Amino acid sequence: MSKYLFMAKRNKSGPRWSRRFSLIQKRTVMPIFNQGAFKIILGVFIISLFLGYLIQVNALATKGYQIKELEKKLNELNQASADLELEALSLQSMTQVKEKVEHLGMVTVSESDYLSMTPVAIAR
Repeated sequence: MSKYLFMAKRNKSGPRWSRRFSLIQKRTVMPIFNQGAFKIILGVFIISLFLGYLIQVNALATKGYQIKELEKKLNELNQASADLELEALSLQSMTQVKEKVEHLGMVTVSESDYLSMTPVAIAR
C-alpha cells in the first residue's frame, strides 16, 4: 500500500459499467502517517507493557513469599504463647506452690499484726 490514502471516484465522462482502471481517478486526501515511526512507537509500547507485566508478576511473587514467612512466624509465636501460658498455669498450681514453700523453708504465720493508720488533718 502506498504512503497516501486515496479516494476513488468514478469518472463521469466514460461508460457507466466499464471496469477499466482508467475510469477511476485517484485523489490524495491526506498522508496516513509515518509507518517507520508508528512501528517504533508500537514496539516501545508493547515492550513497556511486557516489562510492566513482568514487574507486576515479580512483585506479586515476592509478596507471596513474604506472606508465607509472616504466617510461619505467626504460627511460631502462637505456639510459644501457648507454651508459656501452659508453663504459667503449671507454676500457679497448688502443688507447685506447696513444693516451693517447702523448698524455701517457709513457715505458716500464727499471728498477724496489722498497722493502723491515724487520720491526718490537712490544712486548707
